Amino acid sequence: MDSTLTQEEMNHFIRRLKRLEGERKKGWESHWRDLSRNFLPRRARFLDAGEDTNSGEEKNFLETGLGIRALRSLANGMQSGITSPARPWFSLTFADKDLAETADAKLWLQDTYTKMVALFAQSNFYDQVHILYSELACFGTGAVIIEKDPGTTVRCRTLTAGEYALDAGEDGRVDTLYRRIRMTPRQIVQAWPDTCPESIRDLARQDSVNWLTILHAVEPNKETVRASLKGNERPWRSVFIVLEGAAREVLEDSGYYEFPALCPRWVVTGSDVYGASPAMDALADCRQLQKFTEDGRIALEVEVLPPMLVAQGAVDGPLDLSPRAINYTSSLTQGQDVARPLTNSRANLQGLAADKAELKDEIQRHFHNNLFLMMSDEDKRMTATEVAERNAEKMLMLGPVLDRLRSELFQPLIERVYGIMDRAGLIAFPPPVLAGQKFKVEFISILAQAQKQAGLAAIDQLILRAGQLAQLKNSPEPLEKLNTDKIIETYADLLGTPPDLLLSGDELAALREQRARQMQMQQLLAAAPQLADAADKGTRAVKNVTPQNQEQADLMTSMQGLLQ
Repeated sequence: MDSTLTQEEMNHFIRRLKRLEGERKKGWESHWRDLSRNFLPRRARFLDAGEDTNSGEEKNFLETGLGIRALRSLANGMQSGITSPARPWFSLTFADKDLAETADAKLWLQDTYTKMVALFAQSNFYDQVHILYSELACFGTGAVIIEKDPGTTVRCRTLTAGEYALDAGEDGRVDTLYRRIRMTPRQIVQAWPDTCPESIRDLARQDSVNWLTILHAVEPNKETVRASLKGNERPWRSVFIVLEGAAREVLEDSGYYEFPALCPRWVVTGSDVYGASPAMDALADCRQLQKFTEDGRIALEVEVLPPMLVAQGAVDGPLDLSPRAINYTSSLTQGQDVARPLTNSRANLQGLAADKAELKDEIQRHFHNNLFLMMSDEDKRMTATEVAERNAEKMLMLGPVLDRLRSELFQPLIERVYGIMDRAGLIAFPPPVLAGQKFKVEFISILAQAQKQAGLAAIDQLILRAGQLAQLKNSPEPLEKLNTDKIIETYADLLGTPPDLLLSGDELAALREQRARQMQMQQLLAAAPQLADAADKGTRAVKNVTPQNQEQADLMTSMQGLLQ
């Protein structure tokens, strides 16, 4: 790796880091800190805040953890419903369906798919994508970096809000990532053994535990050279710079063939770079629930352990209304108890509980908990079909989010992982018929299929109505209008059936032709006994018939063979 980083380029990366972090700080950081306190108290790292980094003094003092549990339920539901390691959640095909149905294409796609599934299972992908869902649901934006790894081929690292800054291209897609990395001198020497500065090596030899800050910048490369083997001439430029010290040291000047950071947003407003989230919608309700929970606790404590008035000679002071408080006073009447309660309050805990229950329901709805826990709420008297239809309708509420995840997370994920595997020689060389063809990713997770299955009801209604018309007319004509092959293919697609379970067009045509010939032979064999008594006469009659086409000629030849 040869560094060609000029001083002008160095200044560019430092200036852009400050500008991107400034934009993030101005519009988002205070909001993210509030979200972190209420929903993810152990996440978010604001590494440019100096001594105030993380500001975690309030992180473990929540009155109720409902917001944490609601967000966790959403993240767990997305993991199970979108990228479950226990069932297929994507498949590979080609845009050209005829090409995808050829034997060569099927074999290559299945081999590639099997290898990618095995790679995801052996890497840390499923652990990191679950963390990503939590970040996405809380902060509205997630970021996971996909790097090559000598042991597991790929390694994933999910970043948290505050440690990275993003920028988007003219199409609105995130194409730039700047992040701060805190590392010890020993870690830096291990990561960059060849380019680590001598000053940092000295700190590592001294077992220094001082944290150093590294800038990692990834952005589109203006100096891309096609087919170049140099890292810094690839489509995305990547640099690592030590920010400590007057003379900033370059640890790495390289690049990527694909953008390594997958940065999905929950929902984006206008030209915003960062997204909005369910936690942002639920924040006001969560704050109110925290306040109600605190008020209810205090009210109950005051009722059970009220503040007291205690007689003391002429010593007055401000009233303390907190539970167990003692207020010394000289105003107690002679002969009364030496101490008595200051208040006789009776809190309306029932009304407070009703308000809290309403807030809890609203918070859970913001996080779509009713969608992921709906099976326990369904009427047990409904049929499986009715339950499936109702669930599919509910899943449509997440349709826009799933569409955005397809384009901003899963499509670039598959392309990035495929690129790393291909360059590592793990992908079989495609057959000549697939030369120049780009594969297409289809998502067949539970949620993706739930979206599609909303269309099953329409197909079922069409078949039902056609059958009713056939009965009404006492004729098969309405059923003849249906393209049954297409119906089966559509059903298979909506249900997420593996494509290799269906015969290709050529295979189906060959099977039907064979069946037709078998039926013809069966008809001939059935007629043979009746024709046996008139074999000679029948033979002469057949020979005198002039066939109108080749098919009739072949049939007559077969009949002659049987009669003889």
